[in-house]
Amino acid sequence: MVIFPIVAAILAFGCAAAVARDYLARPRPAGLVWSIAFAIFGVAALCEVIGTLSGWTPLMARIYYVLGATLVVGYLALGELYLLMRRSWADRAAGVMILLTALAVSLISQTPIGPNVVDEGWRALERGPGMTAMTIGINSTGTAILVGGLLYSVISFRRKRIMRNRMIGLSLIVAGTLAVASGGTLTRLGSDQLLYIAMSIGIALMFAGYLWTRKPDARPVAAPAA
Repeated sequence: MVIFPIVAAILAFGCAAAVARDYLARPRPAGLVWSIAFAIFGVAALCEVIGTLSGWTPLMARIYYVLGATLVVGYLALGELYLLMRRSWADRAAGVMILLTALAVSLISQTPIGPNVVDEGWRALERGPGMTAMTIGINSTGTAILVGGLLYSVISFRRKRIMRNRMIGLSLIVAGTLAVASGGTLTRLGSDQLLYIAMSIGIALMFAGYLWTRKPDARPVAAPAA
């Protein structure tokens, strides 16, 4: 059923537009990076829609894999680094992410693709060890950064009673990321449609998390009495 990737694409592009509009009103690097991440989700889902309706092409298969499978978690993690780190360090991480993006595009452009790409889509890509290692590395490191940032915010809140909204927002972002990851696992088990149900839920959670991180903490929460 093509309806699920359509819903995922609409949600992703809607979130990207909303975050970009928020960034223009109140510029902050995390907003720019997360708008890029949501747009990446949207393009990947749109490739699935077009591929399902009219057949995949080698270009669409490569775009889907490099964006949806390889880069998106890295950009989500980069947005979190801009929340938690000094700007200079986050800028260095952004430089690394740009280099990884260029390398991923170079690798996927050279990846052979099987003859059944029209029906199989990105599954027809004959991914070599370099592309596979990069995909696993970016996703594993990105997930570790997302979870680590959440733990840091939880510890800061428990010790100093500060950044409550950031803690809640990052919790939702991590939950959304894990929802999308679970969809990828289900896809490998043969449940393709569940990927886009999980992706839609994940996108909604991540967008809610982003909005929550934008909420100011009016005052520190009083620590519980001993």
